[in-house]
Amino acid sequence: MTTAPHADRDPFAVMLRGAFLPTLAVGPVAVVVAAVVAGGRAALGAALGFVIALAFFALGLLVMRRLGGALDPLRFLASALAVFMGQMIFLLVVIMALKDASWLDGTAFGATVLAVALVWQVFQVIAFVRSRRLVFDAPQDPGQDEGSAR
Repeated sequence: MTTAPHADRDPFAVMLRGAFLPTLAVGPVAVVVAAVVAGGRAALGAALGFVIALAFFALGLLVMRRLGGALDPLRFLASALAVFMGQMIFLLVVIMALKDASWLDGTAFGATVLAVALVWQVFQVIAFVRSRRLVFDAPQDPGQDEGSAR
C-alpha cells in the first residue's frame, strides 16, 4: 500500500463516486421501509425525497468541481459554504412546499431527505480523506532553489 498522495486524481470525481454509490443504496431501503410501515403514499414520499436529495447533492458537487480551479482557496471555501447553504435552503423550501401535499407522506419524504443528506455528507468526507490530497505545498529541495537562481 502506498502512502503517496494521489495528485493525478480529481478530488471531486473521487468524492462524487464515494458519496453517490453508498447513497444510492439508501433509496430502495427507504422506499421499502416506508411502504411496509405506512403504505403507498409513504413509499411515494420516500422515493421523491430520495430523488430530490440525491440530485441536489450531486449537482452541488458538480458545481463545486466547475469552480474548483478558478478560485483561490479562501474564495473556494466561501463558495463551497454558499453552495452547501443553498442546497439546505432549497431542500427546506421543497419540504415546506410539499408539507401539505395529500398525495404523499411528508414524514417519509422528510426522513428520507434527512437520511440521504447524512449518508451523502459522511461518505463524501470519507472519500475526500481517503483520496489523500495534499493540503499544503510540498517542500522544495534546497538544491533546486540554488540551481534556478543562477
